[in-house]
Amino acid sequence: MAGTFSFPHDVPTLTDGDVTLRAHRLSDVDEMMVQCRDPESIRWTTVPTPFERANAVSYIKEIVPGGWHTNRDLGFAVEAEHADGQRKFSGSMSLRPMDDGAAEIAFGLHPGARGRGVARRAVNLLLDWGFNQLNLDVVVWYANVDNWASWRVAWATGFSFHGTVESFLNQRGERRDAWCGSLRAAEPREPRHEWHVAPTLSSDRLRLRPFRPEDAPRIEEAVNDERTKEFVGTAPVIGQSGETFIRRQLEADAKGERYNWCIADRATDQLLGHIQLFGLSGLDKTAAELGYVVHRDARGKGVLTEALTLVTEWAFRRKEEGGMGGRRLFLGTAGTNKASRHAAEKAGYVHIGTHPEAFPTATGFDDEVVYHQLNPLWTE
Repeated sequence: MAGTFSFPHDVPTLTDGDVTLRAHRLSDVDEMMVQCRDPESIRWTTVPTPFERANAVSYIKEIVPGGWHTNRDLGFAVEAEHADGQRKFSGSMSLRPMDDGAAEIAFGLHPGARGRGVARRAVNLLLDWGFNQLNLDVVVWYANVDNWASWRVAWATGFSFHGTVESFLNQRGERRDAWCGSLRAAEPREPRHEWHVAPTLSSDRLRLRPFRPEDAPRIEEAVNDERTKEFVGTAPVIGQSGETFIRRQLEADAKGERYNWCIADRATDQLLGHIQLFGLSGLDKTAAELGYVVHRDARGKGVLTEALTLVTEWAFRRKEEGGMGGRRLFLGTAGTNKASRHAAEKAGYVHIGTHPEAFPTATGFDDEVVYHQLNPLWTE
């Protein structure tokens, strides 16, 4: 199909009644400049910096037509209503054909149109056209690691997530790690799994909330503390930077595998530790396992018991009441980890068994003691 498209004559108009994809126009220049000077656009895309009016004019008059003419980048302008109630240019997206029925999708949105479902609807329009009119078999998606907004759109439109490719995307001369995913023509256009967002849970002195970037220094201290190293053993968190630790927890939440909370002081919001529910994709969908780490500043103060109690109450609460609707929670810890065992017992967990020399520590193997708690109100 190379060389078969003429711009703007061969650019179709695609619409669902509210969101429209169409050919770019010179009248888009002013709003395009707003988009391409926006900090999020600069951070996640390859727009020139500084972005001048001449860049916008060149993009519309030369770059977009060239992409259509060579069949290498089939670009559309997005038009939708902004937060101010006006309908106008809302971003750009394209399909970039590859060989044998495959194409890459790329998209970026004007700040005035974000958070309104515009990207998801526009991507669906573009996918419909690509699969039905270009006869594509598969569309692939890439985004710089930490571009959560892009992943959220890919997730909402049915893309499978395949992981991270190191040093893959070139952004202004720097190779950056990339997330990648794919969607095939016959696959449903809906999320493959839940995207977990840990709800905020509070007691008189604690607030359990999602992680934030500013938590990185404290969680790095917590997971690399000598006592933590002894009882985490060979777990991959040891030696991680705080930024990497937080990203991996958020990735697991996005894949529907876990719920992760930062344990924070309610008055100061300072990180005191981390607690998670994991194993949610196992055979028993009614059960989950607990994991946790407490910062050295918070030890011996009942913080872990309080956090375990909050998470347990939420996990056992029925879904229609805002909880997880779980039947059973369990945890395993080292037999010699007296603090962990004490906290579990104080939070109502019962010792149900011991696996001899099954818990890896920094210095060898300890017995693994297993605790659990059943939801007394659980019904199928």
